[in-house]
Amino acid sequence: MEVTIERYNPWKSSLIGGIFLLIVGILLVIMKQDGLRWILIIAGILLIVMGALVLIDWTKSRLTMPLVLGAVMIVIGLLLVALPNVFEDILMIILAAGLILMGIVSLLGALGGSGNTVAKVIGVVVGVIMIILGAVALMNLDETADVVMIIIGALLAVAGVLQIVDAVQLRNA
Repeated sequence: MEVTIERYNPWKSSLIGGIFLLIVGILLVIMKQDGLRWILIIAGILLIVMGALVLIDWTKSRLTMPLVLGAVMIVIGLLLVALPNVFEDILMIILAAGLILMGIVSLLGALGGSGNTVAKVIGVVVGVIMIILGAVALMNLDETADVVMIIIGALLAVAGVLQIVDAVQLRNA
């Protein structure tokens, strides 16, 4: 009986990972808000499975914390699967509020801090732009989700291409 051992080739896993990132990135750019909805549904399914596994482990330990953790994971997972649109809106509201908050902090820092005039002007401009973007995002949650998914998808696609290039370089080295 002959046994062959294949050497580990990191370029293969890098290539597969790069292709996966590229495909997911392209899908997010194409699907936009629907892509976010699917991400939330998949996250919900994973939470349900993980919660069930925690509950199975709980039967062995009988500690209170795993019981609570497993139940909470399952409930959140079910909510994500059943109500992805609500969670989309919540995420976009958090993003918009974060932009507004960062804009206020930037604005207050520029107005209250010491430093040169150019830095203060830039801080004020950036702060005002962030506040405006946050306000626009709050008024247009669906369009904000589309833009966010396009940006994330494009970044994933670029990361995938870079990883594919890295894999080809690894293979040729």
